[in-house]
Amino acid sequence: MRYNWVFKNKVFYTFLLLVGIPFVGVAQHYDFKIYSVNEGLPQGQVHDMVQTSDGFIWMATNGGGLSRFDGNSFKTYTTEDGLRNNAIQNLYEDSQGRLWVANYPGGVVTFKGDSLVNPFPDDSLTHYEVWQIKEFNNEVWFGTYGGGIFVLDDGEFRRIRKQDGLVSNSIWDFKQFSDGVIWIATQHGISKFEDGSFTNYTVEDGVSGAKVYQITEDKKGNLWFATSDGVSIWDGKTFRKIKKINGIDLGYVFDVKAAANGNVWIGTEMKGVFVFDGNSYKHFTRENGLSSNYIYTFFEDANNNMWVATDENGVNLYRGDAFVFYGKNFGFSSDGVLSVDIDRDGTIWTGTENGVDSYDGEEVRHHPLPERYADSNIWEIEELPNGNQLIVMPDNTLLEYDGDEYHNFTKEKGLKRWYTYDVLIDSKGVCWLATDYGIIRLQDGQVEHFTIEDGLVGNIVHHIYEDTQGDFYIATTAGLGIYDGNSFEKVTIEDGLAHNRINYITEDDKGNIWLGSASGVSVLQPQNGGSQYSITNFGKEAGMRLLDSHFIWFDQEGHLWQGTNGGINRLNVPRYWETGKMNLVHYKLFEEGMGAEFNFKALAEDSSGTAWFGSMEGVMKLDISKLNARTKTNPPTVYITDIKRNVKKVKWEKYNSKLEYQTGRLIYPSVTFPPGEHTYTFSFSGLEYRQPGNMEYRYRMKGFEDTWSPLSANNTATYTNLEPGDYTLMVQAVGGSPKMKSEVTSYQFSVAYPFWHTYWFYTLVVISFVGIIYGYIRVRLGMLEKNRLQELVEERTKDLREALGEKEVLIKEIHHRVKNNLAVISGLLELQQGYSEDDFSRRVLSESQRRVQSISMIHEKLYQSERLAEIDFKKYVKEFIDIVSYSFNYTEKEITVGIDVDGFKLGVDQGIPCGLILNELVSNAYEHAFENQEKGHIEISMKENGESNIELVIADNGKGLPEDFDISKSDSLGLSLIETLSMQLKGDFEFYNTTDGAKFELEFPKKEAPLKVPIDE
Repeated sequence: MRYNWVFKNKVFYTFLLLVGIPFVGVAQHYDFKIYSVNEGLPQGQVHDMVQTSDGFIWMATNGGGLSRFDGNSFKTYTTEDGLRNNAIQNLYEDSQGRLWVANYPGGVVTFKGDSLVNPFPDDSLTHYEVWQIKEFNNEVWFGTYGGGIFVLDDGEFRRIRKQDGLVSNSIWDFKQFSDGVIWIATQHGISKFEDGSFTNYTVEDGVSGAKVYQITEDKKGNLWFATSDGVSIWDGKTFRKIKKINGIDLGYVFDVKAAANGNVWIGTEMKGVFVFDGNSYKHFTRENGLSSNYIYTFFEDANNNMWVATDENGVNLYRGDAFVFYGKNFGFSSDGVLSVDIDRDGTIWTGTENGVDSYDGEEVRHHPLPERYADSNIWEIEELPNGNQLIVMPDNTLLEYDGDEYHNFTKEKGLKRWYTYDVLIDSKGVCWLATDYGIIRLQDGQVEHFTIEDGLVGNIVHHIYEDTQGDFYIATTAGLGIYDGNSFEKVTIEDGLAHNRINYITEDDKGNIWLGSASGVSVLQPQNGGSQYSITNFGKEAGMRLLDSHFIWFDQEGHLWQGTNGGINRLNVPRYWETGKMNLVHYKLFEEGMGAEFNFKALAEDSSGTAWFGSMEGVMKLDISKLNARTKTNPPTVYITDIKRNVKKVKWEKYNSKLEYQTGRLIYPSVTFPPGEHTYTFSFSGLEYRQPGNMEYRYRMKGFEDTWSPLSANNTATYTNLEPGDYTLMVQAVGGSPKMKSEVTSYQFSVAYPFWHTYWFYTLVVISFVGIIYGYIRVRLGMLEKNRLQELVEERTKDLREALGEKEVLIKEIHHRVKNNLAVISGLLELQQGYSEDDFSRRVLSESQRRVQSISMIHEKLYQSERLAEIDFKKYVKEFIDIVSYSFNYTEKEITVGIDVDGFKLGVDQGIPCGLILNELVSNAYEHAFENQEKGHIEISMKENGESNIELVIADNGKGLPEDFDISKSDSLGLSLIETLSMQLKGDFEFYNTTDGAKFELEFPKKEAPLKVPIDE
């Protein structure tokens, strides 16, 4: 950094002024607006400034980070936002809108979203301090300390170093002018880059200092170089050195800048600023209003305002020399100038807190008062017709001063020592005194006294004014008095005045009378030939911050100036006559307190139209011709700076995942907010730097209101309970000097409808309603159809039940008749046994009878069952065994039968075969198993196994089967019948002997009986 070579911690710029050119003023106070730590700047050392294309001004501080300024407040970016360090050396915005930030200890960062990032983390540029950034021919140049120049071309770097022809690898500045030549300021001289080659200049070639910091070109095409020892000027052939200005050594000059108006500004290390206008120069120091004498750089914004950045106490905005204060430092007895008068020679006379002074444009003279009045407060001074000054003393004595001696005017004229507020010499040379007890007229040696008894509205009179018609207007604490030479007329608050205490009176070029009162300004427009007045008052609604008017004055452009105890206001009266609206611009002029305090009636106008106002900061010269002397004036730009919902910042990422930023500033997305009773607060700011306090705003919410809000200084708009719908907030700023309107800035958003007010909900309701109607019709038709079908079903069911009942009766009758027929057959067989003569025949008939009985019992159980298709086989087995046992009732043998049958049911297709098999096996056991045995036992088991099969087991403890038993070779009818029935059941059977007797096993699949008895129609 620059102070590394001067072994100091402060760096400054000065204005270049040529040796031998007249020096103008050394202690005037100029209009500088200071922005430092107290105003929100994070740190007082400012090393660079730039204004980006969106209008914001950025400041690089040496430890406080990067600050964005909108004219009112600072937004600061620090290491928490991506800076490598909070020390910034240089700023530059390229043609693509990228803001490059040269960040200590090396390299650069730029914005990505709302954070700063290093775009070249792996490049060697990161290891060098960057002191300057510029763009030439779409290439971005980075000047470094010790690393030469890095040129960024299409994403790739190339380097220019000492070995390529540079005079030094430490670069302070480079600029390209209209001829295409690039001039480079370095730590060891100057390099000129032209047609691909370098030409170097050092102190041996006439450069005033070894180190060269900055370069500028004046309106004549001369190049100015800020060096470590004054300034060097290159005229195309040779260098000219400027090391002193009017005997003041420049020393280190860290910046030199040619302004748009042609002035050249020179910033020095410790001696403030010099400004050269081509003929003379001004010297600005702390005594003139600068915040510091240590100047680091200059910056000229888009409206040609010049900013002075210091290395100690922030930045200074120079607002021109339209307002210049001359006080004690300039040579006046005191900064408190209580009264002002200009004599016929143009000499300015001032009554101060320490006596009387005069200023003839070259020097200030003090005029000592008589000893008894030494260093007194002089509240009124006025030139008499004879050229002498009439001075009001603190004890109310009037002294006449001829330039050499003071005379007691009060005594000579035979006056009382009334408290005198004002002295008027009218157009006829008559002297009028405004006192605390009426007005005094001194004419032809006569003293005339007018009070309320003579028709005066009030006895305490502040000011007397004679209009162009020769009428006198008297400002009192009780209203306005008007004297036409014969009688008095009164105008008070009852007639429309805003306040009865009138302080000052003047007249415009239309003959209207303007009053400065305790409540602002009023205008009286004569009506009906002057006998009546139309009164309009201007106060807070016109933008006045302080209403008490200490004086009012019309300039040559027709604007009315109002002095207050907190700055001065300019009322745009010409615009008021055109539009009916009074626009006001406030000039605070001093940042301390409420602003410059102007004194009552301390006003005088010289022959050039320049006004001189008395204030507590000295006598102020107002040069209207310089007020709007900027070469360029743009309307302000207004931005929406914040949007809050229910007093909380909106979390935009909830509504939009891809947020857009411009140089770190969020571009508020158009979103749809949820419905409900919510408060929306919008903040906005107009970019105006010269007079930011005069910025006014108006706004309207399209979709909610049709009219704009009144202009006001309020920069927020709050809306509550916005109904669902689409809205556009429209904001316009009015500011500047002269005041100009900005373009309208808009922000579009929506408030969502509750779901019951949405189109999809309406559609759903309609569809649902139609669906309900359709469903009702379908249901109703279905019910009717169902009822009809139910009736048909019931009718059909009734018929079926009747038919089923008839068929059940029929089937039962069939089973019963089959059973009865089988019983007849069984009876016949039994009768036939009685007629059989041999045992074989009887045995055959008996076996046939049992077989018939087993079938008969099946049919009996079927027609007794609830279901005609199946029988309870367990019950069947028990009853059937009882019958068989009865038929083999041998008294000589005791045979028992064990029955173990599961409770299952079989249909007729399986029940009859099982019954016949059971009959054959049990009968056979009774007949043959127990020969030569008195006791016997037959075991019958019939089980359902897990595979849905039926297992029938019949065993006895008789003699067993013959050893050569083979069923395939047997010719027994019973065994053949068992084999045939087993096959009918699709089962597997087996005969074998056990240790106790014989055993038969049969396993067959269980067949479910049909649920319904098949009945053919």
